Amino acid sequence: MKRLNLIIYSFNISLSLFICIIIALSLSSCSKDRYKKSADKETLQIIKTKSEEVPGMLKEFNIEAKQDYNPLENLPIYIETDEAFGASKNQGQEYYLISLEKALEIAMNCSREYLTRKETLYLSALNLTLERYKYTPIFSNRNKVTITQQTYDKNVPSDYTRALNAFESSIPNIQSLTGTSAQLLRQYHQILEQAGDVAGWTKPDVEIIDKQSAKGSLQTGVSMLLLGGGRLALQLTNNFFRFINGDANEEAGSVLSASFTQPLWRGRGRKISAERLTQAERDVLYDLRDFTRYRQEFVVRICKAYYSVLEQRDIVKNNYQSYLNFKASYDRENAFAQEGRKTLTEIGRIQQALLSSEDTWINSLRRYKESLDEFKISIGLSTDSHVMLDPKELVKLKEEGLKHPQITDDEAVKVALVTRLEIYTQKDVVEDAERKIKIAENALKPGVDLFLEGTVTNQGKTNFEDLDFRRGVYSGGLNLDLPLNQKEERNAYRTALINYERVKRQLSLKEDEVKLDVRTSWRNLEQARRNYEIAQKSVELSQRRVEEQNLLAELGRATALDLVDAQNDLTKAQNNLTSAIIAHNIARLEFWKNIGILYIKPDGKWEEIKDVK
Repeated sequence: MKRLNLIIYSFNISLSLFICIIIALSLSSCSKDRYKKSADKETLQIIKTKSEEVPGMLKEFNIEAKQDYNPLENLPIYIETDEAFGASKNQGQEYYLISLEKALEIAMNCSREYLTRKETLYLSALNLTLERYKYTPIFSNRNKVTITQQTYDKNVPSDYTRALNAFESSIPNIQSLTGTSAQLLRQYHQILEQAGDVAGWTKPDVEIIDKQSAKGSLQTGVSMLLLGGGRLALQLTNNFFRFINGDANEEAGSVLSASFTQPLWRGRGRKISAERLTQAERDVLYDLRDFTRYRQEFVVRICKAYYSVLEQRDIVKNNYQSYLNFKASYDRENAFAQEGRKTLTEIGRIQQALLSSEDTWINSLRRYKESLDEFKISIGLSTDSHVMLDPKELVKLKEEGLKHPQITDDEAVKVALVTRLEIYTQKDVVEDAERKIKIAENALKPGVDLFLEGTVTNQGKTNFEDLDFRRGVYSGGLNLDLPLNQKEERNAYRTALINYERVKRQLSLKEDEVKLDVRTSWRNLEQARRNYEIAQKSVELSQRRVEEQNLLAELGRATALDLVDAQNDLTKAQNNLTSAIIAHNIARLEFWKNIGILYIKPDGKWEEIKDVK
């Protein structure tokens, strides 16, 4: 009966372990989404909290793509009819028209580069959750149950030997019943035993024995790092061992152990022991600043690429118009040649200019299409997307003219030194380096750690409530680590001193780089303004020259060289004017960005602070 109970006990243990495994696997599969939501909640809360310290950072941050977002949904349709873009060959080709505002929105939702940068920021905050977790109670549970079946050989007496043993044990009874001398009976027994030895009947038989045992260990614990450098650990263990068959030996025991260690000199204090947590907290703040700066740069790049495509489109139109003008001039001059009023050399010059203008137009059309495809990739669209950038954006830009900031370079530098986030980060890095000097100094001190330990056992029982605290083992003392070999610590300390001097120089360098950025962008802005004014005058002058040459050509008094030069100069001046207005607009955005007051909204729109004084 006892053996049956042990078998049932072992079966129940195995069944319980099997059920636990099935439940664990089920929870693992159904809790994956819960883990994801938990990570998002904690990480995004960190970003939200720290974003309050970063001007211009997104108020709402998420890396999840909008499942129902369609970048081309509800966009107006544009049908290309301009012959400059091969409308005669692709009549009826429809395109989705993308405004600058829409392009920025698409880029914020679809750009692969932008989404990767968002994920990088998220991962930085996710790492911080682990560092924080290390300073909370960390629970652990490890259970193990092992069922072992072991076989071994066991020598047992042969049947002949057992019969002899039975005969020997019965000699007194035989003597009393038959009156035969016990000595004589023993002599008979000896003779039979010797005969059995000679015949091999007394050789023992080998029997294969099965032995089954159950062994288990149930262990639950909790540990916690303390901000002051200490560590607290508590562990509860239940061990048991039972033979299921054979000798029903049982061994069981419960153990409760606790330990506490606290540095008293080296490694003592929050500033020293929690350095990794402190640095992780600050690193997330740095990454938030970097991301905010990146958003400014990203928006300016998208705007620059957008206007660059429109510029290429405008160049195509200007080159095509130049081609048509040369074609009209060639027809007119050819008519004069039929009347003998023009030489073949003049006609050849016009014809050569016509071929050259056609080649220029075709090449510019190719560049326009390539720049459009590159722009699609930059905002996250497929190159197969039938989209077109809104030409009205360039028209509006030309109509608005220059929006030139009224601020001197010295005033702009003063603003940038207050608003540029990189400077704040570099100042904080100097503080980090100074803090690491103190940590390196602390590492040179002797190690003196207080430790307290206690173990309470309950041998033979598995009930934790029966632990005998009166018979526990308790100890405490000090661990002393004398600094006899500190070459590594010495080098780390000297390295920290050098790094501190480096980052101070880098702070000075960063301030000078910011000043250089601001003054360079201010000069570029001034140059762009001047280039625009020159381009305007150049267009006006070139238009008058072309008009004059056309009038002279109507009278037959124009020369081919003057006509070609005037038309080429007009086309070049028109392209330069488009380039100048776009360059000034981008230079203005670059200027506000380098000052640090270009604030980007969640949809990619920007807000310029006009009053910076």
